[in-house]
Formats: sequence, C-alpha cells, structure tokens
Amino acid sequence: MSEPARIHLHIRPRLRPIGEALFPDWLATALGTHIWAWRPLSDGELAHEVAHVHQWRDHGVRFPLLYLRASLDAWRTGGHWYRDNAFERAARAGRS
Repeated sequence: MSEPARIHLHIRPRLRPIGEALFPDWLATALGTHIWAWRPLSDGELAHEVAHVHQWRDHGVRFPLLYLRASLDAWRTGGHWYRDNAFERAARAGRS
C-alpha cells in the first residue's frame, strides 16, 4: 500500500484580494497536495479542501478539466456552476 500524500497548507493573507477579484467568496483552493488560503481554516473548511486534495490525487492532472466540465454540466442543467458542481457536492459531503 502506498503512503498517503503529504498535504501542505499555506496561509497567505495577501492572497485575499487576488482570489476575491475572481470569486467574491473565495477562501481557499487546493492545487495538487497544496492548499492555499488567505486565513486559517476551520476544521470543516479544512476537511473540504482536503477532499479536493484527494480528488486531485484520484484524477491527476486531468482534475482541473474534469472540475470545469462538472461546473459546465451543473450550469447547463439549471444549477449553480459552483454549488452544484459534483466535485464541490462531494467535498461538502466529506467525500473525494
């Protein structure tokens, strides 16, 4: 059995205006095994981002395209591109 990937958490307050320029409620994002946030995360917020790290692990470099497709699928079916994205729903439920 392989060893789980180490997760790197980066708290950078200076990221807030950059992230919020793109997404008004931006708090954190996972890129591979790195979680970038502009403030310390609550346990629930951290668990959500860790679920995204697992999604990156499961899907590899294809994950950003799969995430984009899930956002488009949600939007095309009348849902919200973020809230109804299958990867976001899974992360909110604590699954990868």
